[in-house]
Amino acid sequence: MVYINHLVVYDDRMAQSQDAAVARADGGVRSVARAVEVLDLFDREHPLRTLREIVALTELPKTTVVRLLSTLEALGLVIDRGDSSFGPGAGFLRWVTLAQSLWDVSARVRDVMTRLVDVHGETVNIYVRRDAIRVSIAQVEGTATVRSVVQVGVPYSLASGAAGKVLLGGASAAVLHQVVEREPEARFEELRREAAGVLEAGYAITHGDRELGASAVAAPIRTADGRIGAALSMSGPSSRFTADRVGHYVDAVTAAATEISALGLGPVEVLL
Repeated sequence: MVYINHLVVYDDRMAQSQDAAVARADGGVRSVARAVEVLDLFDREHPLRTLREIVALTELPKTTVVRLLSTLEALGLVIDRGDSSFGPGAGFLRWVTLAQSLWDVSARVRDVMTRLVDVHGETVNIYVRRDAIRVSIAQVEGTATVRSVVQVGVPYSLASGAAGKVLLGGASAAVLHQVVEREPEARFEELRREAAGVLEAGYAITHGDRELGASAVAAPIRTADGRIGAALSMSGPSSRFTADRVGHYVDAVTAAATEISALGLGPVEVLL
């Protein structure tokens, strides 16, 4: 009986130890998520943020934000300018170089993109799907004064935009459900029908879908095994995407996507 009691005590201690480990793990994940939330506040339009802004935008206690910034600064990921404003640290340069080496497309692919821009003047992007979102991994800006530009590497919805609809054509039902979970206004059956229609047509056209006044034409880039690995998109103001021009844009984008499919995307293709 004594032996059994010892076992019970030992089991209780083990359970308490496991619970504490889980709590520490949960706290660690939460801290990482909060740190990433702070870093996400910096972008091209906001390379610097004040402490007050960070507290307001994250809705975290000031003490928590100060602690996060201190940790990120120690890691070289944030720099304190000394006037209560902060920006990305030099430590990011190493990660940027590494990411570019992995996610870059080949020079020949960029040549194809550049030719599209030279002929039509509109911005060209290559998007890939990452779970239930899409990101541009390569962009050649249009030549017009008024043009459509996105931030490379920034997540965009799969539920909107020509490139999103193309990428949904190669997605599973599970991915469609994830998109619906992320986008409350999206409807599974509607997305499924749109994806099937785009897959059959071989291209997508949108006007004001992702952003009012912006239009796009996109076509699938296929990997060596036939999967939709990426989407080639040409976008610009809707005022220039007129009925007579869109037909030419579709022909040009689908031809370029076919050429890129034959060439291969380059180093990034192993990640798709």
